[in-house]
Amino acid sequence: MFQATDKAGTGLLTYTEFRDSFRTLSYGLNDNDINMLIALADENKAEKIDWQLFIPIGIQAIRTFYTRNLAKKNQAKVHHTQDSLKLIYGKEISFCYKILSQCFEEADFLLANNGHITLT
Repeated sequence: MFQATDKAGTGLLTYTEFRDSFRTLSYGLNDNDINMLIALADENKAEKIDWQLFIPIGIQAIRTFYTRNLAKKNQAKVHHTQDSLKLIYGKEISFCYKILSQCFEEADFLLANNGHITLT
């Protein structure tokens, strides 16, 4: 999949190429999930995704998103309590939280170091 998407053969995907490749897959990921994957995958903020760096982080995140989306889809059939959801997703949520916290802290430090990050 990566090689087919990497038309330039650089070993890197642009955000657009990355988004398009995940939209064609049947993982049931929504745009927010894909944006989260981009944030996790582009640790050096180069606006390019290196597949080799993405794999260790991405596989776990994709599993989490896929399972969450599947659970939401089947929510009418199965009732989950908040405690059962913590047991199911706790590890993945902690993992994503740790990575995102680090990204936000780095961005805050580089920008204003005031605990706030703007979208622009």
